[in-house]
Order: sequence, then C-alpha cells, then structure tokens
Amino acid sequence: MKPLLFSLLLTGGLLIALSVWTDSGSMVAANESCDRLADAQYTGVKSCKKCHFKQYLSWKKTAMAKSMDSLMPDKAVDAKKKNGLDPKKDYSSDPECLACHTTGYGKAGGYPAVVKDKKWSKTQEKLAKSRKGVQCESCHGPGSKANVFKKQKEDYKRADVLALGLVDPDASNCKICHNKKSPTIGKDYKFDFDSLTKDAKKIHKHVPMKFKH
Repeated sequence: MKPLLFSLLLTGGLLIALSVWTDSGSMVAANESCDRLADAQYTGVKSCKKCHFKQYLSWKKTAMAKSMDSLMPDKAVDAKKKNGLDPKKDYSSDPECLACHTTGYGKAGGYPAVVKDKKWSKTQEKLAKSRKGVQCESCHGPGSKANVFKKQKEDYKRADVLALGLVDPDASNCKICHNKKSPTIGKDYKFDFDSLTKDAKKIHKHVPMKFKH
C-alpha cells in the first residue's frame, strides 16, 4: 500500500484524526498501521472491565475515554477557532476524525465505517454507541481471542496472549494519532511515550496483576 496523502483534523488537542489515501483513492483507517491479528475482533471496553475494573474506572475519567466529545458542535470551541475549524460543525461522522476518536474503526467488532449514502444496520448502530472513544483495545489490540484465553487460563504467559491479538503498546502505536502533523500540536512537538504512559490521568492507573505473566 502506497500512502499519497495524510489528512488531518482537530481532535481537541490530544489526538489527531489521521487517514491514509491509497493509489486507488480509497481511505484506510490510520489504526490499520498497528500490528493486529487479522481474525481477532474488537469486543469493547465492557468486555475488558470484567477483569480490569480498577483500570476501567480510572480510564473513564480520561480524555481518551471522552475523545468523541471534541468532535461535537460547540465543544473544544477555542481549539477549533484557533485552527480554522467551524466550532458549530458536527465532526462526529467524519471518517478522518473517527479513525482516532473511536475503537477499531472499520474493523470487525469495531466502530462501523461511515460510508456516504449508506445507512448503518441496527447492529452497527449498537456497535457505534459502544465503541466511542479511545478504549482499551485501541492500545492493547482486539480482545476476542485473547480475552477468552485469559479467562480460561489465569496464569497465562504474555507470549500466549500476544499471539492471540493483544499488543504491547509502544510509541509507534501512539504516534499514529499523536504526532506533530496535528494542527493543535505544532511543528516542534515531540511525543513523550514514557511521560504519557506513566500519567494515570492521561490513560489509566496501572494495577498490579494477580500473576506474573
């Protein structure tokens, strides 16, 4: 796949909506760049919170969890005006924004892709409601296979779940949406992975696991 153009939109100062346009002119969600198991599906944060409830409660308070808010009319007004965007406009159905403001955009079990002149099914509407925001699987990978395995084998090894679609997040994952191409960040922006991941107010608290995996 040969990227020709990167399209950017405001995300309220934390994320950018980044899309890749291919030779054929079709758009691919930016999060496809992350290494994900092809046949694993996104299950949503409710599936994750069953075993990681403390992390879930912490995450709910973060900007990641609320990242769809800045796409709505009259939200993030100052940032939008500063960067020449219409604060009255609803950006919540713009694919270029949704790639970084939702979980699993356009993927199996993820936030449904927005296609011009095509309505969502009831199932897709339900998925859209439950996959808003940057949820666990945006960073840790789709959980349909790994979550089942972990419940069956609590003393699992890290290599086992990585082979089933989970991801050890690193800076390359984050930089798909956190990068200086964003109009709200500036040319001198440097992404600090360690600072971000150590700040519970930005992602979630790190609660010790019961077993050493």
